[in-house]
Amino acid sequence: MTDQKILVIGSGFAAAANLIHLVEAGIKPSQITIVGPGQLGTGNAYGCDDDDFRLNVRANLMWIWPDRRDDFGNWAKTHIKDDKDAMHRSGMFYRRRDFGRYVASRVDAVLAGADEQDNPIIHYPQIVTNLSRMDQGGWQAECSDGRLIKADLVLLATGNPPPQWPCSIHGEKLQLTELENRLVQNPWDGQWLDHLPAQSRLAIIGGGLTALDAVNALARRDHQGSVFLLAPHGSLPPEQADWVKQAPPSWPEAPRPSKILRQFRGYLPDLPPEDPVWQQAFEELRIDINQQWQALSDLDRRRLMRRLGWLWSRYRYRSAPQTIAAANWLQQTGILEICHARLVAIHLKVAGDDASLRLDLHDAKTGARHLAVDHVINCTGVGHDPLLANLVADGIGLPDAFGQGLRVNHQNEVIDPKGQAIATLLLVGPAMASSLGDVFAASEISLAGMRVAARLANQIF
Repeated sequence: MTDQKILVIGSGFAAAANLIHLVEAGIKPSQITIVGPGQLGTGNAYGCDDDDFRLNVRANLMWIWPDRRDDFGNWAKTHIKDDKDAMHRSGMFYRRRDFGRYVASRVDAVLAGADEQDNPIIHYPQIVTNLSRMDQGGWQAECSDGRLIKADLVLLATGNPPPQWPCSIHGEKLQLTELENRLVQNPWDGQWLDHLPAQSRLAIIGGGLTALDAVNALARRDHQGSVFLLAPHGSLPPEQADWVKQAPPSWPEAPRPSKILRQFRGYLPDLPPEDPVWQQAFEELRIDINQQWQALSDLDRRRLMRRLGWLWSRYRYRSAPQTIAAANWLQQTGILEICHARLVAIHLKVAGDDASLRLDLHDAKTGARHLAVDHVINCTGVGHDPLLANLVADGIGLPDAFGQGLRVNHQNEVIDPKGQAIATLLLVGPAMASSLGDVFAASEISLAGMRVAARLANQIF
């Protein structure tokens, strides 16, 4: 049993950024325990070792401190010497793993500056499976190795959970050692690429950034087999343009879904979305969109997402120019087919020492369709965080408007089923988006971490 002031659950960017800001706010590293797998700062997003999984935004937008927005770019100039493909006329788009290295270096620097060499931070590379209140106050976390940790305050920074299969899987249960390379449920580490024969037929589920990372990696490896990309809208995200954000527009008072939709329609210019002027206008709409979102009721949030969600997902998460170029090249060679289709089921069949995969699709043009492939790569990005779900099931937290995470207030405090804020249970990371709005970016997560750290420093001392 370990007693601690602050327990941070998670080991990705959200956990690392929160740790940095906590220590810089004056909280001693010896008062903090981290529980999360892998190297702190990498997580699912930046833990990939593959050279072709690339950031989809320019380096100057990936910052930890608002007054040091060029810190990553300056670090990259010194520490990244082998990425000639990062440069583009729209900016520098570095590899995901290199941003993870940068974040880890900044964690090390902050901890070294805290002058607590005899009492370093504790990091257990485990997963918290359960979190419960203690009768005497505080929290008890149970880890995957059976370890119990008691803490006065818990900061949930679990990030994006690994993706789940979006459909049912039927047929014989494969016992082959190669199964994990035939059905790749979580593609983010990139290791599955080392096990693909060049002539194999692939199905990539999803049409977003993860799918484009996979396509880029296949193109760089000169993959020759057919690649079927199952995209919900039948097309790929546009690439990042060379835009410059200006002042935000004036939003209507008493926001409603209909007013927000009219604002988007009226403010976006009559230009292709690929045009830098169009993206500049879209980015300006994002500046104050969180205030509009937070003023909506749960019902209005769901209504807005039904009307605007498709546009938001498509143009908010644009791709790196390098990945779009790779996808275009594979399309021109006839290797890549983008299918406007939804995966209904996967059927497995064993024949001797081999296995076959048949996919049932619902194609937007032809209806039912079937594909025979050698590998299926799940790039949907849709996951489920069992810890957050347990907190709801145990009556500790209140689900958000979409039933996907926990409801939080403006101070990132989790809201309990009675509508009361829990001052000792905080959440900073992508899961706060349903409550607070467009807060997925590294910069937004870092800003939230700064606000939390400033308040906790006063609370602990």
